[in-house]
Amino acid sequence: MSRASVASIGQRRHIALQQLEAIATTTHSFLGPHKRQKFIQDEDGGNVALVSSSARLLENVEMDSSVAQLLNETVQAHQKILRSGTNTLVFLTGIWSRVALDCLHRGFSVSHIKNATTKGLEVCLEACRSSAVCLEEVSSKKDSEEKIPQNIRLTLKHSRHFTSNDHQTVKSADVSHVAHGISHGCQDSMNLVLEAYKLQSGCNTSALDIQKLVTCPVSGPSEKHSRVLHGYVVLVSEEQSLVVQHLQEQTLKMALVTGDLSEKYRHVGYNMPAHITHVTDCPDVTCVSREEHWTETAFKTLRNLSVDVLLVSGVVSVKLKDRCIPYNILVVEGVRTDILKDFSTSTGAMLMSYITQLTERCVGRGVKIRRWREFSRNGGRNESTAISITAAGTSLVTAVITSSIRAELQSLEDRFWSCAHRLHQAFTDGKLLRGAAATELVCIQQLYKSTRSGMENPYEKVVMQMMADGWMDYISTLMLNCGKVSCKAEARTSVTRLLRHCEDGGPVCVKALWAPTEAETDSVTSVYDNVTVKFEAWRRALDLVLLVLQSDTEIITGVSEGENVYKEFVFL
Repeated sequence: MSRASVASIGQRRHIALQQLEAIATTTHSFLGPHKRQKFIQDEDGGNVALVSSSARLLENVEMDSSVAQLLNETVQAHQKILRSGTNTLVFLTGIWSRVALDCLHRGFSVSHIKNATTKGLEVCLEACRSSAVCLEEVSSKKDSEEKIPQNIRLTLKHSRHFTSNDHQTVKSADVSHVAHGISHGCQDSMNLVLEAYKLQSGCNTSALDIQKLVTCPVSGPSEKHSRVLHGYVVLVSEEQSLVVQHLQEQTLKMALVTGDLSEKYRHVGYNMPAHITHVTDCPDVTCVSREEHWTETAFKTLRNLSVDVLLVSGVVSVKLKDRCIPYNILVVEGVRTDILKDFSTSTGAMLMSYITQLTERCVGRGVKIRRWREFSRNGGRNESTAISITAAGTSLVTAVITSSIRAELQSLEDRFWSCAHRLHQAFTDGKLLRGAAATELVCIQQLYKSTRSGMENPYEKVVMQMMADGWMDYISTLMLNCGKVSCKAEARTSVTRLLRHCEDGGPVCVKALWAPTEAETDSVTSVYDNVTVKFEAWRRALDLVLLVLQSDTEIITGVSEGENVYKEFVFL
């Protein structure tokens, strides 16, 4: 059997790579600032989700194949940490899958594909590190035009992506200008982030603290009613709002519990003794269940310690909540652990795993509660009330996200968190990459330059040319989504013309690529991307593709890469 025949069979049998490419194609409309949202409907329950990111799309779609589940796990892991860049990750997963399939069609071995693509990505990363822009340079234009308020000046530190020569203190960075550059079309959400930063700055914090930032999504009011408030804002029921009304204008006591608050809850690591039977000669004449006994014990503990507010990270027993309401004890469940830690610091309360552990010294003091706003639906009937819980010295800030469209709330909340993490990451990295496809153009240039230099292996040149074509597809899709071209072919022509101009000695002018009007020129040159977000998305995409490629090959051939006998295998 000829080498071409073997390659053809190998390509056809690499179903997982083809599936990755197909899945990635469904997310192309999410790339860039002008995202086209998708409706996902549950055929069984009839529920509808409105999504505008790859992370949410994969989360809401049933995964039939193992490779789709692997892609989803990769995307969710990236989303959990950085909250941005998943659209790029999925897009590049499709691109690198196509590159791998093309290489297989040409008869390249898996080890050659792995080495060449890894080298190609490193070429791109190194070029981008060199072209990254310091935050001081990003904000210098703004600094020269207006005086920066003292409360939005920062001292910045650089990330691990740069060498020791780059570790210099960047002062007086205009946060608002940097934030605008990385808003990526979500200016309303970024404005909320800036408001949150200003509130935290008033609490003697030097930077945006993600751990002390909370969101409270509210369905009903339009988006223009979204705002940022100091403290922990949460929605409570009508019955609980009456408790809040009684507790307002008072200095309150607080207790904090991690985990669920129920009779059956046991902390992580607890092992229930097996094969134990309780025997007694005293009949239970009270007919009180264990749950009822636990509820009464927990309630008495709270009453004896004069606890007014109880915050719990997990789920609270319904019976305990109902027992507390008549005695004006506010119970709030589902509170993030880092929020509990902040209240622990500001009130002196200690975090407990079980309510029975509570003592006088575990209870915090100095808590204030106020009603902020009531939200009504269904003909004016009040369904929930937004309240604010604060303590002296806390820097907790809550962004109240509102929308008249319930299905859109999650997307708006995601945008806010994406903007918050991008701003936080910008000052963690200390540098930014030029946006509007400028960084990807640098990658294409450097890959072409590498192909013209002497290479040890001829297949590396072919692979790098394929990777450059992949970046070309990325830019073309971005331009198409932004409405700058009518088709990808037109975009490719524009990119090719610009690259040819650069080869003739001209500079990389991203303005020429986007052909902006005079009013749009500043906005195009003021777009930036996060260094860490980009680099991690690129790496995760290639790592996933190489993992699938290797796994596919071992399944098809039954041979691991270390045995080095691919060329001798013949498919029958």
